Amino acid sequence: MNLKIELENGIRLAWPTPLFSRKFDDTEDMNRRLVEIIHEKEKKDSGNAKSVVSGWHSADDVHSWDYPEIHRLIGFITEAVTEMTKISTGQESDQFGAETTFIAWANILRNNGYHKMHTHPGCAWSGVYYIQTGSEDASPEGPDDAGKIEFFDPRMAVEMVPVPGNPFGQRLTFPPEAGRIYCFPAWLRHMVNPYQGSSERITIAYNVRIENFETFD
Repeated sequence: MNLKIELENGIRLAWPTPLFSRKFDDTEDMNRRLVEIIHEKEKKDSGNAKSVVSGWHSADDVHSWDYPEIHRLIGFITEAVTEMTKISTGQESDQFGAETTFIAWANILRNNGYHKMHTHPGCAWSGVYYIQTGSEDASPEGPDDAGKIEFFDPRMAVEMVPVPGNPFGQRLTFPPEAGRIYCFPAWLRHMVNPYQGSSERITIAYNVRIENFETFD
């Protein structure tokens, strides 16, 4: 299926990029427990830098942590990936199947921590689940985009010549919200702007690999 949006007057929007966003209900207890688990893991795991600056990035093994809260989170990720696959194939979930591999890791951002611009090679979908935003302790003097995830227009050279209305090359930012999950193509460039606050921003990010995809009649 070619992702496209037909408009009036003979105009079609081609090459759209899907972005999934959903807020799950009743996650307060789950998130509190995830904060405890992640803090316990941080004491034992020095982590690795990767894209994070002034923060902690766990090993890529969160998906294997044997806790009910992690199992529930895997369910959230599965829902997100299913919806993204439905839109990319134009089929319902009972019309396709695949071998799906999840890889997940925890992130803690403290004051002025951020994630550099990056992509996730070798994966189909990527995303992030917000556990604790720290927004209530954010600096009131910080910029409007502080701590927000930001996506970049993936089309090359779209800013070379101005177009009326500046529809191309715009950046998209999304605010953090506890219990919300985002999912997007792994090749989409993104970053997290510096978080400014006295608390912590805690998330779990993930990659999804899809192999042996098949469709059913």
